[in-house]
Order: sequence, then C-alpha cells, then structure tokens
Amino acid sequence: MKILQVTAALQQGGVERGTVEMAAFIVAQGAQSLVASQGGRLVEELETQGSQHFRLPLVKRTPWTIVYSAFKLRRIIQQEQVSLVHARSRAPAWAAYLACHWTGVPFVTTFHGTHRIQNRLKKFYNSIMVRGQRVIAISGFIKTHLMTHYAVDPCRINVAPRGYNPEVFNPDLIDAKRICQLRQSLKLTKGVPIISLPGRLTRWKGQVVLLEALNQIKDLCWQVVFIGGENKKAAYLHELQNLATGYQIDDRVRFVGDQTEIAVYYQLSDLVVSASTEPEAFGRVAVEAQAMGCPVVASAHGGALETVRDGETGWLFKPGDAEDLAATLRRVLTGNDDLRAVGERGRQWVAQHYTIDRMCQAEWDCYEKVLHG
Repeated sequence: MKILQVTAALQQGGVERGTVEMAAFIVAQGAQSLVASQGGRLVEELETQGSQHFRLPLVKRTPWTIVYSAFKLRRIIQQEQVSLVHARSRAPAWAAYLACHWTGVPFVTTFHGTHRIQNRLKKFYNSIMVRGQRVIAISGFIKTHLMTHYAVDPCRINVAPRGYNPEVFNPDLIDAKRICQLRQSLKLTKGVPIISLPGRLTRWKGQVVLLEALNQIKDLCWQVVFIGGENKKAAYLHELQNLATGYQIDDRVRFVGDQTEIAVYYQLSDLVVSASTEPEAFGRVAVEAQAMGCPVVASAHGGALETVRDGETGWLFKPGDAEDLAATLRRVLTGNDDLRAVGERGRQWVAQHYTIDRMCQAEWDCYEKVLHG
C-alpha cells in the first residue's frame, strides 16, 4: 500500500502535526508513506521517520497554481503507483482531486476546521473537503457540521478525533528542576496558583476574555502565563499588555511567545484555560493539558464539549462570557476541589480516548474501507 498525503505546508499547527504523525503510523504498518507540501521545518522529521516528501507550491490558492500542482501530483501518483490520496487542506485538496480524477486513484479528505461560509463561492471552495470517497471528521462536532452545512451522508464520514503523544505529554518525563528553573526565569511566585492560556495571539483564542475575567478576581491570589507567538499581530500583543496595565494586573501577567516545549508549561501550570470565542474544531490544548494532569477550564462549545468532562476532568463556561469565566475561576480557586485529583481523572480520560495511536488507527481504518470495502 502506498499512501500520499497532501497538505499546504509542514511548518507547525495541528494539521501539519497530524500529517507527520499519520505518516509515521503508515510506515509502522509496513506501507509506503509519501507527502506532498510546500515544505517547512517538519520535513526533516518526516523524512527521518521513513516518509518521502515532494515539494510543490501547495500553499498558493490561484487557479493556475492549483492546476499546475494537479499535473505534478498526477505524475507522482503514476510514477510511484500510489494506492490512495489523502488531502488535508483546501487548495491542495483541489489539486489532489483533479489528479485523482485523471488517474482513477481513490481520494479521501480530512475536515480539520469549520471553514467559514461567507457566501456561495466560499462554500463551493470549502466543499472540496467533502468530495472524497470518505470524509474524516476530527471530532463529533465537525461530523455534525458536515451533515448540517454540506449535507454529507453520515455513512461517508469517519470520525477520527485528534490525539496527543504520550511520549511527549507525560508528567513523569518532566524534571522537577526544569520546572523550578522555568518558574524562576519567569519570576513567578512559588505557592501562588499559575493559570496558563496556550494559543497563538489572535483575538478568537480569547486572551481578552481571560484578562477581563481576571480583572474581576483581583482579590484572589493567581498569576497568569500567555503562551503563543504574535507573528504579524504585534498590535494585538500591545493591546493585551495595555489592557493588563489598565486593569492594574500587569505585575501578575506574563507573555512568553511561542514555545516548543509546551509540555513543560503544562506541568508548570495549576490550571489551563482554553477561552476560544469561536468553536474549536477539536482543540488539542484541552487534551494535552489533561494528559499532563492539569485541569482545564474551557469554553463550552466545539470540541471541548467532547474532550472536557465538566466537573470531573475540568470545567466549562459560557463562550466569550468573561463574567462566567471569572465565576468559574473563583469557584475553582477557592472551592473544595482537589486539583490533583481532577488532573489525574483528566489524564486517565484522555489516555483512554485521545492518543495519537487511536487517531491514526481511525484514519487507517478509513483507508481500509476505501481500498478494501
């Protein structure tokens, strides 16, 4: 079996990481793994694991570039005798769809996000992600989205929830000295609860909501760490810093930018907040934090409704509602809940349902259904 995955690039993010994780799984099954993308920092890891990478301009969305990529993909499919093509993002999916149509090779897709439907043209562009012989949804929430907005027959949908890597997100692997050093480098006070919000600095990730909530519980002891890079949104970072200053809580707020060793920050934290104002298609933060034994407070929509068990492995609050988030944080920080016990329940929960092995096996089962019925 030869599987060709097609995605825009291999830089960072859930789609890219999922591509690399699935590629490793394909190789482990004794099959041949091929990946076509624009390239990026994950290519080296991909090739080290035994996959073959083909560099194509798949990030570009112009019609002529898509057609150019389609011809290139057709050649790869024919020369490598590819068994099945798996597309993970929209522009690359259009190119892969054409190549599969020309060669007669089976085509499957993974629907990774809700993809805003602003008009008929945008919906048509998005619809490529449901044109596969089977469609992989990364959560039950996305499955419902596909049936509601694209009228996809549920019999064509495979649900493959995203997963975490137990070899990375394992509290037993984190040296206590590393945590102590990190706390000191960030000038965090020992014994004061640490709240973290991991997520790139973009408004819908809810950094403003958390700051507004923290402003309402200034009487409590806490300190907060925002983990995520600004990229081209330096103005938003300055807005957040000014907001913290205006609330007179800036001495308790840290912005640490992008971090490659995110597991260490989960281990540092007493509580992780996922405050997204728009539904997360899945939301790896909630799962990764629980895997590290850290309780989660998350917006009650999207994937979090599946991954966080309210009152057992974490807590849910009304999306975008700073007052409800503040009340939830106050209840958690002053209540009788044993955060260690909540964290341990979360760790057991995600280990049973959300590992990368489970994710990859679900996608592999989809391949089997398409190729062997």
